[in-house]
Formats: sequence, C-alpha cells, structure tokens
Amino acid sequence: MPPPPEPSRTTDLPTDIGTRLARLEKLLRTAIRAPKLANASLEDGSVDVYDENGSLRAVIGQQPDGSSGIIAVNGPRPPIPTPPEVEPVLGGLHIAWNGSFANGESAPLDLSRVQVHVLASETAEPDARWPTTTIEAASGAAVTVAVNHYVPMWVRLVAVNTSGIPSAASEAVQCGARRAASGDLGNGIIQKGHVAAGAITADLLDADAINGKTITGATIQTAVDGPRLVLSASRLRAIGSNGSSIGMEPNAAYPYIYWSSVDGTNQAFVNVSGSTSDANIGINSGSFTDPDDGASYRWRTFFGNDFFTAERVTVKGAQPVGGRLFLNKNSAYLQSGPGGGSLSLTDKTATVSAPTIRAAGVLKADNIAIGSTTITPVPNKPTSVTLTGGHVKGANHRAFVTPVTSVPGDQVLGVGVTGVSESGLTIWLHRSNSTKTSVNWMITGED
Repeated sequence: MPPPPEPSRTTDLPTDIGTRLARLEKLLRTAIRAPKLANASLEDGSVDVYDENGSLRAVIGQQPDGSSGIIAVNGPRPPIPTPPEVEPVLGGLHIAWNGSFANGESAPLDLSRVQVHVLASETAEPDARWPTTTIEAASGAAVTVAVNHYVPMWVRLVAVNTSGIPSAASEAVQCGARRAASGDLGNGIIQKGHVAAGAITADLLDADAINGKTITGATIQTAVDGPRLVLSASRLRAIGSNGSSIGMEPNAAYPYIYWSSVDGTNQAFVNVSGSTSDANIGINSGSFTDPDDGASYRWRTFFGNDFFTAERVTVKGAQPVGGRLFLNKNSAYLQSGPGGGSLSLTDKTATVSAPTIRAAGVLKADNIAIGSTTITPVPNKPTSVTLTGGHVKGANHRAFVTPVTSVPGDQVLGVGVTGVSESGLTIWLHRSNSTKTSVNWMITGED
C-alpha cells in the first residue's frame, strides 16, 4: 500500500506576512541541517577521497579487484618505532616491540605491520622488501628468529602503513644467539636435521658415535661394495651398480671430472688448465685405436684464452693428428688432415687449399661476370656494342669474348674487346656480311 501523501505545509502558514516569513526561515534552517545522504547508496561504484592538494588518500566502496571497503592510498609516512628489546635464545634471537613510537608519537590509524630486520652491521640500512619477519599486532608483540651462527647481529624495526609506505628504521640493537650448554642437551634431544653442516668435527667423535656408515682410515664410503660414494683426501668417486663410475680429481696437475667405462679401462673427462688466472676447459672423449696405424687417439674440444678448437689428438702428448677446427677472434681454420685440404677464413680473405677442388653445384663469384649479346655487323667493317651496368669485384679486370659461329675465318673474320672495367666492356665483330651474330663474353676481376 503506498504511503499517504504528506500534507501541504503552505496551507498551515498564517496569513500575517511577518509570522509567515519567520515560519519559512525556520523551515529553511531545518532543511539545511537535515542529513543529505540519509537514503543514498553506492551502486557498483566507489567514492575517491582527496586531500587539499588534490592527492588521492582513500577509496570508499567497490575496489578494482572486486572487493568492497575503505582502502587508504598515499598515506603519510609512519613514525619510527621505538627500539626493540632483544634477548639471546638457543640458536636465535627473541625480539619484542612494546607498540610505541619514537618521541612519543601516536600510532598511525593506517598502520599495517612492523617489520623486523636482522642485520650484519650497526649501520646497515634495512630493505623494506626483505624483512626477516614481521609483527602484525599494532599494540606490540614478540617474535623469535633463528640464526645459524653466533656472531653479533643488529636488529632494527620499520613500520609500514596500509599504503605500503615504510618508516625510517629504528635505532639498532645488538645481540647474538645463545650457544647450547650441557644443560640444554639430553638423550634424543638432537635429532636428524638439527645439526648444521660442519658443526661436529672428527675430534669430537669416538668409534661408536656414528652407526650405519663405513669409515676406513682417511677414506669415507657409504658401503663396502656395490653402488656407493667413496671420499678420500684426494678424490671423490660415485660408483654405480654396473661398475661404471664418475669421479673428481681436484689434486691432479690439471684437475678434472671423469666418466669411466663399465670395466674401468677407459675414461672420458673434462679438465681445467692454464696459469693462475686462467681456466681453460678441455672436453675429452674416451680413447680409441686407429685401425690403420694402431695408435691411440681421443677427440678433444678445447676452450682456451680467446680461441676454440675441436680436434683429434694422440692419447700420449695430446698432439693434433687428423681433422681439426680452429676458431679465434679474427679467423677460422678447417683442416682435413695430413695431405688433405684446408679452408682458412680471415676478415677479408678466404683461402681453399687442396690437391683437388670441386664444386658440387654451380660455381658463382662476385669477381666473375658472364653473358651473351647479339651484334648485327656492317659488312666488311668492325661493328661494336657496349655493355654497362655491371659491378665486377677486383682491382684489375680482364675480358674474354668468342663468337657463336660455324664459319670462323670465312665469314666471321675477327672479334675483340676494348674498354674493359668493373662495369662492362665494348665488343667488336668483323664479318663479311650483315648476319646477326651471338657473342659470348666473360669479365674477371683480380687484386
């Protein structure tokens, strides 16, 4: 049922003009003081709040990610938290903050969290992107941070508001983790994963301290035979179930990593060589015997100081024998072996050297131009045609021409060239009649 219409207030006004004006003034003041948004709402939208400088400070209503609420934006930088209280605990630090700020400043209403930064020096500046941990309670709280050493550390706090703006860091407080004492330990207290690498040295162990492992003199191995790891003072080996192995030899003249065959008689390896500041790498295949000369060889890829080579080398002495590829900054060299061909490339020169050079397809070069033209001669008078527009590489140029005819010396009395250059030439034909004659030509360039 619709609500009844409101009565017209104009009919209630007195007829006296003074009284009527006073009544109207009272009604106007009431309307001005009435709430403006009493029945208003935000439909699928938001209201932006700006400060006196026009900077966005809050968004009320529906947010860009689909959520709704009040989001603070560009909030002022939070005040500096008071220094934390830090106490050593076993293997870590106990860090407490009482919820107050330096110089007695009040907690900001848009405080999000307080970051805890554990730093290596008193003057180190915290990185707000990488806190050690955080305190989420605005009233203060305590956290415990684990550390894996006992050197002095410094703790500083940074407040961050809901806009993501960090405060300046608090004063640094020094502390260090507490070492375990005899009273902290008991049977079963220390379990697997509780001891840091290197924390227990051999002089702290007796014969019954380690079970399930084999220790023989200076060699440590995971098993007596079968698949196992073997560690000694000079090498480390991993042995598989089929007998093949992978090992490291850091104390060799050229330290290397090797992969052995199943029977252990052959190895492929990667070694490092060079002076004190060099680290040249050689990748070597296992050795093999050449059936022609009975000698032993291996393939080696070598990465040296600004050069690379892939080659076939002797097992004894590592001397190159056979095919070889060499690259450096300005050249490349490919060799097939003794008595074979080679290809050498430099900045401006390519050299092919071999007893026989063959092209499997059409051979083309920028210093050679060939073609054919037709001349209609004046009988018994040399007649010429000039060809231009070419670009034959080279400093000096030569030309060769020959007529296509079955009557040389009879009707075709002669042919010649003049004006040979990189761009073309002039061809002359002397014939006893005016028969059109095709002439083949070639220009070559050389240094």
